[in-house]
Amino acid sequence: MYISRRDLMLGAGAFGVTALAACSGASSSIPAPHPTAQPNPVDVVIVGCGVAGIGAARTLISYGKSVLLLEAKDRVGGRAYTDNTTFPQTPFDLGAQLFQQVLSGNILYQIARARKLTGLHNFTQYPNVFYDGTQTASDAEVAAFVNTTSSMLAAILAAGATISSPSQDAPVSVVTDAFRKKPYYDNALSINVLGISGVEPSQSSLLDLYNFLVVSPAPFVVPGDSYFVQSGVGNFITSLASGLPIRLASPVERVVRDGSGVTAYWHGGSVRAGSAIVTAPTSVLAAGGITFAPALPADVAHAIAEIPLGHIYKAALGFKADIVPQFKGMTLPIALSNVPGTNFFLKYFGANIVEFLADADLAITLEAMNKPQQAKFLLGQLELNLPGVAAAYDGRITSSSWSSDPYAMGAYSYAKVGGVAARTTLRKGVDGKLFFAGESLALGGLHSSLHGAYTSGISAANALLKANGNAVRSS
Repeated sequence: MYISRRDLMLGAGAFGVTALAACSGASSSIPAPHPTAQPNPVDVVIVGCGVAGIGAARTLISYGKSVLLLEAKDRVGGRAYTDNTTFPQTPFDLGAQLFQQVLSGNILYQIARARKLTGLHNFTQYPNVFYDGTQTASDAEVAAFVNTTSSMLAAILAAGATISSPSQDAPVSVVTDAFRKKPYYDNALSINVLGISGVEPSQSSLLDLYNFLVVSPAPFVVPGDSYFVQSGVGNFITSLASGLPIRLASPVERVVRDGSGVTAYWHGGSVRAGSAIVTAPTSVLAAGGITFAPALPADVAHAIAEIPLGHIYKAALGFKADIVPQFKGMTLPIALSNVPGTNFFLKYFGANIVEFLADADLAITLEAMNKPQQAKFLLGQLELNLPGVAAAYDGRITSSSWSSDPYAMGAYSYAKVGGVAARTTLRKGVDGKLFFAGESLALGGLHSSLHGAYTSGISAANALLKANGNAVRSS
């Protein structure tokens, strides 16, 4: 129940001529020039080759600018990553999994359609089934669940609409706590809050959640608004990086700016550029994963701290046989419960695979386990509704670890109470030479989303171009 939104220019899809040859690994053909080797070997250095970095690079190249993307990992895509090996019959996205808010405009979905990407599946084509323990839930139980969930959503939207400035902000819990004694409170909280922010409602901003939900108040309900990508969102994002000048396994540790440009340093190398766009997650920046000289202005440092990343865990388990022959294909069950638990998708794209999702505190707990412990817990969750199916588990498991990943430190962003303006503050850049991008900076409720990250990269590139006196196309 997670990921999201909107549209901008498709013009960034065309590549211009770059002065740098593409490279595909840490030992690439692009040397790591010493800062004194030449004034500006590249126009723009981009820190991070995730969705935002790719969006920024494609935009800058379309204006004829030379760029170099420095990626800490040995792959591109950031938090959009597809596991192509655990289940040979189907890729599995451990990060971003859906195109969302398609009807309100999603640039990545538009690019995917223009590229004739196959395997796009309307989320609402898959049926729901409701469980009360081992039994199918009654109509009355489903009605109670729908009432609690929809009432909580309506209350969040109503309360959020009354907040006219960040100073009036409040924690989400001021609304959700009123539903604690309602049936299936934990189900409603997972759908309306935890799966969006990744943290408990007492920690996150009501205004920020409102901004997200108002774009698509009923996510995953409106036909044609959300699409699974069977071939893998991570694989699609990787394809967008094709041909870009990238240096992998080069985690930037320091960015220094001076009167004539910037220098980015990683262990054993550095590169000089006219400007920089940093797309590292805000939690990484707040933890000092990259240092800056001169130090970032106080308002920028404060903004980074105000929009950390929440926690989402995702896993998939393989089975020897069809554990739910009563269902013809992929089915989205909702286990009605009054205690926190995992959500799961049965028959993942028709295969004998079950996907599991957990958020907030439960996500952190699961990440701390080893793979056998995770599998045991997840099978136990499945047995609550489908007793006996654990015997068919075939030992295959893949799972995410975004919160413990030093280059992510979380799944996607949320704003602390009163911290919504931080998203705007970070978009202003520093000294006309240093700019930031990433889903954390997406406005209009597009944060925590794949296309929010991509459009933030475009916005950062445009801001950089304007700061350097370049005319920018209207979107």
